[in-house]
Amino acid sequence: MSPKICLNLLATVLLFSATACSTPPFSSTAQQVAEGGQQYVSTLKKVNALALSHSLEFTADLLPNLPRTQATLEDHTQAMRERAQTVSLVNTYLDLQAQYFAQLQAFAKGDQSAATQKNVKALADALGAVPNLPGLATPIKNSVASLAGHVATAAHNREVALVLQRDASVVGQALLFNQQVLEEQMQWITFREQLAREVAYRDEVEKPYLADKKLGETWKKAWMNSIKPPPTIALLEEARQASLRMQQAWLDVLRGQGSMNQLSGVFTELQASIQTLQTRQANP
Repeated sequence: MSPKICLNLLATVLLFSATACSTPPFSSTAQQVAEGGQQYVSTLKKVNALALSHSLEFTADLLPNLPRTQATLEDHTQAMRERAQTVSLVNTYLDLQAQYFAQLQAFAKGDQSAATQKNVKALADALGAVPNLPGLATPIKNSVASLAGHVATAAHNREVALVLQRDASVVGQALLFNQQVLEEQMQWITFREQLAREVAYRDEVEKPYLADKKLGETWKKAWMNSIKPPPTIALLEEARQASLRMQQAWLDVLRGQGSMNQLSGVFTELQASIQTLQTRQANP
């Protein structure tokens, strides 16, 4: 090989190397939050299913202890039907979030085809239409409007950075909505749980005790349950805290910082807690 050909080949290799090094790597942080976002959404759907199931259970237990009128039955039945519809609407919105995070993950990994870009944009637009639920304040856009300004463009591939800038506030609003739903779930269940526990205490603890009859394991269990904090409310608080951390994770990914590893562990533990509680409720 002639010296001239060798020099030309070397120049070509150096040029290719320089070009490759000048292209920023795809954002591993964006990939992590996209994957974690899907796990987060899956967890929230399980929390919603558990909360609805628990609401139905203690409403069914409570009804026989209320005045048996047609109005009582209709009021509680309608309330639970509306509750089921609310959970369905929230889950549909959560499905949109899961789809968005899945497309963002593909995009951040390098699939920046026209189809993927179109899907990400369409899903972001759909997320902008936050469900209008009774008794739930619409997320305040002003509180997340500045998120786009946190995007550290140097920390992301150029195309990823542009998508994050465009969608930062929309996703932030969706995550804030999720937190509000969890807080509303807690208020709903706490109020009804307290009423159900008062009835259970009266019938299963107080009446047998004052009747001066022999008290066995059933009474002991009922008395202990009347003192322990309700496990469903504790689980909802765990979910609320995880939701707050997810909002911080979204801010971190915009900045090109942080890791989803720890938060992923939180979701795994929360799902395990849900499974344990469901098993306990199925086998009292």
